[in-house]
Amino acid sequence: MNALAWNCQRLGSPGKIQFLQEVTRSEKPSFVFLCETISRYEKMEKICSKLGFEGFVAVEPQLKSGGIALFWKNAEAVNLLSIYGEPAWTQRFKIWELLKNLSRDADLPWCVMGDLNNILSQTDKKGGPPYPNHLIEGFNDCVHEANLQDLDIIGHQFIWEKG
Repeated sequence: MNALAWNCQRLGSPGKIQFLQEVTRSEKPSFVFLCETISRYEKMEKICSKLGFEGFVAVEPQLKSGGIALFWKNAEAVNLLSIYGEPAWTQRFKIWELLKNLSRDADLPWCVMGDLNNILSQTDKKGGPPYPNHLIEGFNDCVHEANLQDLDIIGHQFIWEKG
């Protein structure tokens, strides 16, 4: 099984859609997760069809930020339990609790993909003010308790870079 996750930072331009088509054509992922789409449901529906995926679920953006979508090739391979994102710092604990609960209920291997709006260390970002230590500690506790494993990044050095 092959999966692709991309923080596309607005999926509006034809160039980004063409890039997504090229990557899905060459890599043939079973699943594609997009975050920060800033796109309405109807647009995600057209992209799903254009990419040749069987199904999808999308959450529309709020104002001019957010938006997520998950596309899949085979509906029988999907058991969607939750699709969630919490941009507010004061509410991050909700996603951490969800991940811990999902890990307790998992009978099979599972994967968390996407932009969780968290970092594990100050060295994971460049620029801007320091990330609040209580959020780093809370996310580290979640990763440990849910038995998650942080995968190495291939490509860009930082997962968060201002500008």
